[in-house]
Amino acid sequence: MEKIYEDIAAYIDSHREEMLEKLKELVNLEGHFEEKENVEQARSWLQKELEAEGFVCRVREVAPDRAGILIGILGENRPGKPVMFTGHVDTVHHKGSFGGDNPFRAENGMLYGPGVLDMKGGLIIALYAVKALNAIGYDSHPIKFLVDGEEESDHVGNDCDKYMTEESRGCLAAFNMECGELGNRLCTARKSQFTFYLTVDGVGGHAGNDFLRGKNAIHEAVYKIEEIIKLTDLEKGTTVTTAVIKGGGHTSGIADHCEVVFDVRVNNEDEAKRILDAMHEIAGRTYIEGTTTKLDYYRAKLAPLQETEDVLKLFNLVNKVAVDSGFEPFGKIHRGGATDAGNIYAAGVPVVDACGIRGDFAHNKKEYGVQESLYDRAKIFAGAVAKIEEM
Repeated sequence: MEKIYEDIAAYIDSHREEMLEKLKELVNLEGHFEEKENVEQARSWLQKELEAEGFVCRVREVAPDRAGILIGILGENRPGKPVMFTGHVDTVHHKGSFGGDNPFRAENGMLYGPGVLDMKGGLIIALYAVKALNAIGYDSHPIKFLVDGEEESDHVGNDCDKYMTEESRGCLAAFNMECGELGNRLCTARKSQFTFYLTVDGVGGHAGNDFLRGKNAIHEAVYKIEEIIKLTDLEKGTTVTTAVIKGGGHTSGIADHCEVVFDVRVNNEDEAKRILDAMHEIAGRTYIEGTTTKLDYYRAKLAPLQETEDVLKLFNLVNKVAVDSGFEPFGKIHRGGATDAGNIYAAGVPVVDACGIRGDFAHNKKEYGVQESLYDRAKIFAGAVAKIEEM
């Protein structure tokens, strides 16, 4: 093993208890993306930690009711382009949803609490990767942090997505510290997501007396659902899921109203256009005369990440560092869930995603992380920065 890997590993191993304590502090600073002040407290905690390592930090606001982006740069005058760690400090869990204060706990090598996996564990990995690099005197490239405060809201209603792209420009490479998966695979591609809302109105009545006079909104919706779900194309990675149906109100009534929600995931803009055009065309059809249909949608402002040659070069570098450091190589995975990795790649920056702590049950109260991966991945990603010239 090269001395640089030995030195990084020695630093991390000597700070294992400290890393766990820092993760506990950050997880216990709970903050759902709608809880601006709570998220800002967690962001301020991270800013203080970065500034202690020599980062120059600033905050870029995104909306009056959302926490802004924390931007930190270390060694701005160093040669070369910055290497960047990215992520978010908000969670899907409201404060107190895990019961009481200080919900973090560690048991039998597993770590539990709101955001421990998604994605505060990843932020601690990135923080200690930088600490290790500082400890060994690394000064070849600037190191940048880009951490937003409302990623879980999909940036709907503000321009955080554009700001993330703007702030990424000019970087050499990025590691998005989103939750890692149990299978030890890093993410080299991600999909973009749409939510479609189909609202159908008809003519209600008595199911026995008014069958011919009534215009059943649920029946009209069913015809449309049957056509919409055919838009799934697994060869292209496009999935269409009927997620919610609401309609009717009485067991012997003809429904005069029905609402249907669809989740759609796509890999690229060609598929996005195909889906949009088809959804409008299907919504515009009338199967039962006397019914009317309205279509609304929003697109998560998280661009798709494509597995390109430069992304694979970065992935291969991380794998080489992992093996040279004595760890198993990573697999790779294409995830359906959207993240800011696509917004970073939109700036022309190769990015590898799902670099955070390994675990399971993200967006769930059963969320957990594997404690040992906290240390292993800090070693690997510190080594990846140190060897970034080999990409």
